Amino acid sequence: MHVRVVREPSGADELRRCIALLTDDERERRRHLVPSQRALYAAAHAALRTTTAACSGRPVGRVAFRRGAAGKPYVAGDPGLRVSLSHTDGLALVAVSRDGPVGVDVERLVRPVDPRGLRRQVLSDQEAAQWPAERDGPLCEGLLTHWTCKEAVLKALGTGLAGDPTAVRVTPGARRSGPVRLHHAPGPPRRWRLHLLDVGPGYRAAVAVAGGGDVVRLLP
Repeated sequence: MHVRVVREPSGADELRRCIALLTDDERERRRHLVPSQRALYAAAHAALRTTTAACSGRPVGRVAFRRGAAGKPYVAGDPGLRVSLSHTDGLALVAVSRDGPVGVDVERLVRPVDPRGLRRQVLSDQEAAQWPAERDGPLCEGLLTHWTCKEAVLKALGTGLAGDPTAVRVTPGARRSGPVRLHHAPGPPRRWRLHLLDVGPGYRAAVAVAGGGDVVRLLP
């Protein structure tokens, strides 16, 4: 499983190279974004295409994506290759896997407007009963770590934010990177692998795959 960290293009030339890799539909979607989001959008979708090409052995120009009912992208003509894309302020992640359905999520640490509401939205009853309010801290790092892990699982399932985070139970632990215990996920039993990723200060990131591989290759 490969996960690529994507940042905004460093200059106009790099941005033009990214835009050149986009499809007409992607360029049109980019055009409708607010200006501050356009550069990262181009870089993220270009990275999704180049990383998929490298993993599939196809030329970049022959990589095509379609979207499922819930909006999850998949690789046209290669059902065994699974992809996922996530972005937040200043950073995006691309995941490509042949081990099974994959989901990736990255969140920037910001002060939530309603920490109590966030706890209700993220934690299962069992998790909430064991969650002291003083643990959260001003940026609610623990809650956002739980959120990131759960959204990665839901994206691997193909539901994304349409799914219920409280239906997923996890124990991330204290480290910023490494395996995470996944106690429960919706659907039939699967051999889940869930990892926290250290993508730099100020962010929380996780990748989940419903399948075999234990190795996560984090690409710059």
